[in-house]
Amino acid sequence: MKLIIFDVGNAACSIISSPNNYGMMVDCGSNSEKNNPVDQYNRNKKWLGIKSFVTSKGSEYELGLLHITHPDDDHVRNAKRISEELKPYLLRKREYEEFPDGDSINGDYKDYIDKKYRGKNPEEIDWGFDRIEAFQIPMDIIIKDEALSKKTRNNSSILRFIERQGVKILFSGDMETAGWDWLIENDKPFVEIMQGGIDILIAPHHGHKSGFPSSLFEIIGNVKCVIHSKGSEGNIEGTDVSSQYSDNADGVNYKNLNDKDIYRGKVLTTRSNGDIYIHVNGSDFDIWTSKASPNHEKVTQ
Repeated sequence: MKLIIFDVGNAACSIISSPNNYGMMVDCGSNSEKNNPVDQYNRNKKWLGIKSFVTSKGSEYELGLLHITHPDDDHVRNAKRISEELKPYLLRKREYEEFPDGDSINGDYKDYIDKKYRGKNPEEIDWGFDRIEAFQIPMDIIIKDEALSKKTRNNSSILRFIERQGVKILFSGDMETAGWDWLIENDKPFVEIMQGGIDILIAPHHGHKSGFPSSLFEIIGNVKCVIHSKGSEGNIEGTDVSSQYSDNADGVNYKNLNDKDIYRGKVLTTRSNGDIYIHVNGSDFDIWTSKASPNHEKVTQ
């Protein structure tokens, strides 16, 4: 299993090559000042080893699944290129009409993605994961709950959990602290899985304090590393970025592809590390990054 967490500025887009080599993209954000994820995907396609999903009728799809955690613009603004060039087979999302402010959702996303995936009965994909799950708070509860409705779209985030050979990864969307508290209190299947721990946490809301999941860490304990899109350790972007993540991570070694040296960090960020590459091999994983964070020390060999 291989992953790339793309450097798309203050946006979100990741690609996963499953154990059976089918492609799953989590969110499709982009940034005009950064390399487009479609171009980065094409450059790294050989390393990823992704093969098209072919239906029983012979139709081919570059991506098996596009998972949209929630339709904020920074998570969906690359929708047209993804739809036209990578052609997802499946889509996991909430329909834009469910949102009280659905009319303001990115138009390309609505036209090229959301409206095109309605009412079909798709074939199943054999991903090869040991476990793959998605979790979300029902929209009617979000709208009625005062704490959750303050950030309706963020708390509507659909979380994605994957596990391969004991390595567990959680994509958190932009879930806010109130949303984490609701899940911990009300979603027993989610809690049961989280009690097994998480190795890599893709942090909620890009690392902002408003999404820090205290109630989650009480259940999972420390993770091996946290990944988000802000400045590492919270001292670059300012007070709005949580520095608490480093208190809840043990740290990992990673190789900087620029100088070929090894560094160690608890919080890796696309802002400081660029594109982040992960290879789950056996019961462990290796990480490479486009650059080294100035907050991370070089490991003496």
